[in-house]
Amino acid sequence: MLQRNGWWLILVLILPVAISGCDTSRQASKPSLTDNDRFMDMWGVYTHCSQSEDLDAMGVDAQRLSLAVDVMDPAADPIPPESEEPAPMGATVRLSADPAAMAAACALRAGQVAQGMGRLYFAREMFQMIVTNYPQPRYRYYAAQAREGLARLDAARSGWFQQQTAT
Repeated sequence: MLQRNGWWLILVLILPVAISGCDTSRQASKPSLTDNDRFMDMWGVYTHCSQSEDLDAMGVDAQRLSLAVDVMDPAADPIPPESEEPAPMGATVRLSADPAAMAAACALRAGQVAQGMGRLYFAREMFQMIVTNYPQPRYRYYAAQAREGLARLDAARSGWFQQQTAT
């Protein structure tokens, strides 16, 4: 009888531990839902930026994406660390989304649209954001495009100054 009561006592003590262990594993899955929600929010901002023609909204989108990348947990970064292999100069195809690439692409598009509309200060701000915030080799394409945009802005400005001094 004492042995039978001992088994019941062990069972009563182990059962709450097992239940609380299962409950803990359920709580561990909640942050991934939050991460998923955060990513989906970023994806919505990126999609809006890529389809918008409103420069002010695109600028806000680029800033939001850039700030979101800054506050993300670097341990959760799906991109492996830099390798010795040179990064491609063209746009690359990826199977997973890179939030920093989304931010750089949004800022690049905003800068190019602003440049086309004659909003040169805004364009310079967007191009400079890319050059400053995304110098890593994996973002080489965006940085190169931003540098080209800055060079075109500088050429246009020097042409304007030459025109002003000639008159």
